[in-house]
Amino acid sequence: MANNPTELLASNAMTTIEATMERLGIDPATADTTVKNNIIRLINSASQWVETIAGRKFGRQTYTHRYPASGSQELVLQQYPIRSIEYIKDTETGSEIDPSAYDFGMEGDVGVVYKDDGWAFRGYVGGLAYDYTSARRYLEVKFTAGYILPKDATEDEPADLPADLTWIVWGIAEQEFSIIRNGAQGLSAFSISDVSWTFDKEPRGSWLDTLSRYCRW
Repeated sequence: MANNPTELLASNAMTTIEATMERLGIDPATADTTVKNNIIRLINSASQWVETIAGRKFGRQTYTHRYPASGSQELVLQQYPIRSIEYIKDTETGSEIDPSAYDFGMEGDVGVVYKDDGWAFRGYVGGLAYDYTSARRYLEVKFTAGYILPKDATEDEPADLPADLTWIVWGIAEQEFSIIRNGAQGLSAFSISDVSWTFDKEPRGSWLDTLSRYCRW
């Protein structure tokens, strides 16, 4: 079709073009290629902004990371929620830790792997007192973490990205698309007769408040 978009959704896009156009009240059948391309660009940039502010990835991916042991019963992975762990390996001995020795069933949603007898700290010593000066990253973890994004959902695996994150992406797209469509760059407020427009180019406080709950502090 002549009005098919030529832009593609990014791998981390947190919504679909169909859902966003419905949110914007745009008929896909009559919208031209330029409109659809602009909406996809807005989705991609908004999704990237969300990940940048939160300091983490949200889409499901597989990672292989090296971590220092905490010296406690909790090992905190960088990405979450944890969906599965392929292995945790002691790189100094080359041996894999028995999966029955750890689990993430209780706190995997915040990236915590629990081990009853603890994750033994190993580090480097220095100074006159031979105190530990830094930790050794001897634990290698291969794991899958993140949510199923709407664009990746199937009947067997429906999307489970929290709705408030999608709402933020829609809000950004709606705000920026209104600015593009109305040619009101830099406009914060305007009124004439009984018509008023207000466009706020700054991130809304509610967006930042919501994202603060998804940040790894």
